[in-house]
Amino acid sequence: MIKLFKIFLVSFIFLGLNSNLYAETGAATVYKITMKKLELCESSTGVDDCVGAVVLAENEVEIDIASADAGAAAATYGNVALLPLGTTYTHMRVTISRKFTISADITVAGISTDCQTYAAALYPGAHAAAGNEIHTHRPAMTPNTTQAEMVSYLVNDQFTVCTAANCSSVSDDNDLTYAQGTGSSTFQTQHADGSTGTDHVMIYTLAAPYTVALIPPVIDISFGTQTAVNASEIGTSNLCNIEPLEPAVTISIK
Repeated sequence: MIKLFKIFLVSFIFLGLNSNLYAETGAATVYKITMKKLELCESSTGVDDCVGAVVLAENEVEIDIASADAGAAAATYGNVALLPLGTTYTHMRVTISRKFTISADITVAGISTDCQTYAAALYPGAHAAAGNEIHTHRPAMTPNTTQAEMVSYLVNDQFTVCTAANCSSVSDDNDLTYAQGTGSSTFQTQHADGSTGTDHVMIYTLAAPYTVALIPPVIDISFGTQTAVNASEIGTSNLCNIEPLEPAVTISIK
């Protein structure tokens, strides 16, 4: 049995941004994801299509991919020992949680001080976690606070931006499209307006097709987080928003 996963993250974005005046990308000092399921596919035409799916792992594991030992943490996830001989795989389907934990401090033009992650971003009613509003609202924060780990969620394709730090005022009718085939992922979940699901599914095309042989394979998914967070100005009130960017993943199996 061989278990080897090295994850590589660079800079492309999960989300289409709303009409903020200024936005910048920057490094994450913490970037925690929750892996939920990992599958190999013989072919795929979308997130709901994984032909001949073989499950390599199906359990929840949180990994901080910004940490120096992320590769070692990821190495325990997945089992390639039972792949059927002679089968050729071309895609990998990854299911993760829509919940991320990030920490970052980013300078944004138009804001007098740096935009930093909060310990608890606030939703309507000044709640730290407001039910389904975690998927319908993007919280605001006052810059130059004490940088701390912050929980962030992937929002639906119709969402509201808080325009006050306690979310007592908002900007509605913001649209978002999850990129399909323009980053490293070939397909990913498009969370429709009203969606309450907690999973985000991504399909990746392998760097080259892999045919199972007698020698157990090594799956190589390498990573870095230098530009893995986006920070943007909200209106003209010296507020900002901060969110994770999409993992740009290169996967090879040898």
